[in-house]
Amino acid sequence: MRRRRGGDGGRRSPRRPLLARLVRLAAVVAAGALAVCALAACGPSDAGAAGPRFVTPPLVRYSAVLWPVPLQLVGAEPGARLRVTARLATDRGTWTSGATYTVPASGVLDLARARPQLAPFADADSAGLFWSLRGPKLGVEAAARQWMRDSTAVTLTASGDGRVVASRRFDLVGLAAGISVRTLYTRDLRAAIDPRLPRQTHEDVPLGTYYSAASLERPQTPAVLMFDDPSEGASSEFTAPLIAQLGASVLSVPVAASADGVHSTGIISASTVSAVFDWLQRRPDIQHDKVFVYGTGVAEQLAVWAATRFPSQVYGLFVASGTPALLCLPAAQVAPAFEDADGLRCLSRSGTVVPDAVPSVDGIEGPVVIACGESDEVLQNACDWQRALAATRGPRAGDATIYADGSSHAVSVPPGLPIGLPAAGGQPTERARVAFWNAVGRAVLRAVLG
Repeated sequence: MRRRRGGDGGRRSPRRPLLARLVRLAAVVAAGALAVCALAACGPSDAGAAGPRFVTPPLVRYSAVLWPVPLQLVGAEPGARLRVTARLATDRGTWTSGATYTVPASGVLDLARARPQLAPFADADSAGLFWSLRGPKLGVEAAARQWMRDSTAVTLTASGDGRVVASRRFDLVGLAAGISVRTLYTRDLRAAIDPRLPRQTHEDVPLGTYYSAASLERPQTPAVLMFDDPSEGASSEFTAPLIAQLGASVLSVPVAASADGVHSTGIISASTVSAVFDWLQRRPDIQHDKVFVYGTGVAEQLAVWAATRFPSQVYGLFVASGTPALLCLPAAQVAPAFEDADGLRCLSRSGTVVPDAVPSVDGIEGPVVIACGESDEVLQNACDWQRALAATRGPRAGDATIYADGSSHAVSVPPGLPIGLPAAGGQPTERARVAFWNAVGRAVLRAVLG
């Protein structure tokens, strides 16, 4: 299995940069340039203008979900010390960030290569002024609306010696805008599996949320069964639209978390998960042999359980920042999953890794992506658990494991979002996010083009 340490965060490669490959693949999948706009995060070029100016690649727009891309300040005075600030003002408040740079002799300040001073990030990062924005604390719903559904504008300003040298507005398009979303109810499952559903689910209640793939050119797309991590930024409201833009439909099933962010407080049955797989198999718009399972944080245990409980239904697996073993509910020695009313083995504590409680993922045919932060403050031994999971599988093409040095718990938040990061020192976590989503994006796009 190819292992990727957190030091480079998957940003650079001796081969063609992954971002360029994502852009090329997304262009094939999406209608027009929508996916390219969302994933490449580029902006219209003004290279022909006079005077100091910010320059980006042409034709494509910015999104709040932002990979590092070429961004330069050209025409600046060599040797000048400039303060580059980012500002986003909305009716919910104002977000700001800033970094100081010294302009090289060429007069071109390349933010992808220049090391900043007096900044919330230590190394060069052309997206650093975006993901390091800090402002008022928003609730989960307000944050999802602002960063994923609304269009907002960030203004970059370069100043020196008390005057503005250059300024440019970057419009951030909401990645969820235009994605078709519907609620899945228990009534939708009855046609194929009733009476196998547990009795309590016969009430007509919401079961999950279905996000249709953004691709309009292919009659069938891969699908992702997502066990929803409820933590801010990592939940399906943030992650499902990104996967949909990559070209896969997403069915998100909610998972309730305890206050510690590690244990689940709800139970899901094998018969319900089987019904969900059956529902996906009946859909004519789904590639039935390309169904992934996704789960991060508290939801990882359920994702691993579902993927190994129904191996014939699952093509690939994406997990991060949780335990692969089932943890007992906080109030009782009961697992968060059950089969035919029988209790499953569960661990009461996550502090000690128990290898024989970790299901083997060696039988999963397609790619397995595993990620964690070595400095996870929610689950301190997250990477020990992930290593135990990785040890159940032999090396396989397409797999990726990311053990990110210095990264916090929130490695599965889409890159570029200023969510779940400390005021300073957030760069290792942002790098881990880029590495994780590079791996997920590569797996999904390869399945799309299959």
